[in-house]
Amino acid sequence: MVQLACMTLPYTAYPLERAIEGIASAGYRYVALGGPHEGQDIFPPEDGEAVSRVRELLGRYNLKPIALVCSTQLAPAQPFELALHRLEVARELGIREVLTLGTWGYRKFPDEPLPEEELREKNRQYVERMRELAVSAERHGLTITIKPHTGNTASARVLLDTLAAIGSASVSASYDPGNVHFYEGMDTQEDLALMGGRVYSFVAKDHRGGRAHLEFPVPGEGDIPFRQQFALLQQSGYNGPVIVERVDGVPSSDPLPLEEIDSRIARARTNLEAMLREAGYGD
Repeated sequence: MVQLACMTLPYTAYPLERAIEGIASAGYRYVALGGPHEGQDIFPPEDGEAVSRVRELLGRYNLKPIALVCSTQLAPAQPFELALHRLEVARELGIREVLTLGTWGYRKFPDEPLPEEELREKNRQYVERMRELAVSAERHGLTITIKPHTGNTASARVLLDTLAAIGSASVSASYDPGNVHFYEGMDTQEDLALMGGRVYSFVAKDHRGGRAHLEFPVPGEGDIPFRQQFALLQQSGYNGPVIVERVDGVPSSDPLPLEEIDSRIARARTNLEAMLREAGYGD
């Protein structure tokens, strides 16, 4: 069966415990951790008690951590020790997936892409870093996943080429149709079909409007054809995580009120559960 999870990201402006409480109250059993809360890293390397505190918090609300989000910590520009620390955090929490990004393809989005030579060098450094990290991931029984975000993960075809260059079974793909639609303006159903059975996790991010239009509605209420995508995943035998990331709609400098976030992630769960069942999944 798929595991429907919610990132703590919608609550980033608020304390981690309030995020955990809201996600549990909305009916989720799985959570994706890792992003900062109130501007602070929740797993600072110098804090030897951070993992224990988070483990106790998850137990209190009966939530299972299913992914550790490391959007920047695994990048070549970051200290290698920081990346290794994140892998160790995942291992200690019993998390199997460490979710990260590829290279950024723009000097200024959406109209100033990086020169091809500069991007090629960034991609080379990225592949080298991932090959090194894959050794540690394999030792810990982890899978590092990378998801579409321009650059060397812009679309399914580019992402698969990057995975082939890395060449490790411990590095796989997380597919994010919202990012493909927003950054590339592509038909995400056709793009997802190119992934075949190479999807380790699926980020259920919705998007509304054309390329570069900033609007990320509650999943199931935008332009992404989740019903058809879940049917495609089901046909390929997919039984991995389906993760809610954003529900903010049109971003604002002011954070959404807590009660509104609670309501939106609950709607996301209801919408996604219905579409998963329609696609042939059970519970």
